[in-house]
Amino acid sequence: MDEVNQELLSQLRDIHAAADPGWWPPAPGWWVLAVLVAAGLFFILRHGYRAWQTMLRRRRLLHALEEIQQEVNPEENPHEFLARMNRLFRVVALRAFPDTACLRLQGDEWVGFIQSLLPDSRSTASLAALASGPYEPEPHCDADGLRQLARTWVKKYG
Repeated sequence: MDEVNQELLSQLRDIHAAADPGWWPPAPGWWVLAVLVAAGLFFILRHGYRAWQTMLRRRRLLHALEEIQQEVNPEENPHEFLARMNRLFRVVALRAFPDTACLRLQGDEWVGFIQSLLPDSRSTASLAALASGPYEPEPHCDADGLRQLARTWVKKYG
């Protein structure tokens, strides 16, 4: 038996280092890190896309405001001017506040809704023309003031 043991012992190798681990499959920690990085990129890209869409929408609304200024003279055609300005305010309100009843608001309630959401306490007297102007035979309004309020409205909520 000694000879058999000696022969078996001679076949054994000396102590050696283990083989280097392979790169695939990665350890579970790397999988968790990859999922977190992918989720972070997804949320960053989604936020960037939404911000870009908001910027484009605001540019279009500001361009529409400039078109109103170029196409309609409030002194010659005040009804059309007020109607188009009111439409611009409504488009922004419906986009920014879809769960409110702003679609059904008319007159002083509509003007009060806009005034309550304007960011600062500027003179909002020109908004009164949106409430009473369409029903007057010759409405008078502060066109420049109304344009400034519309610009603020679009920049804030557009």
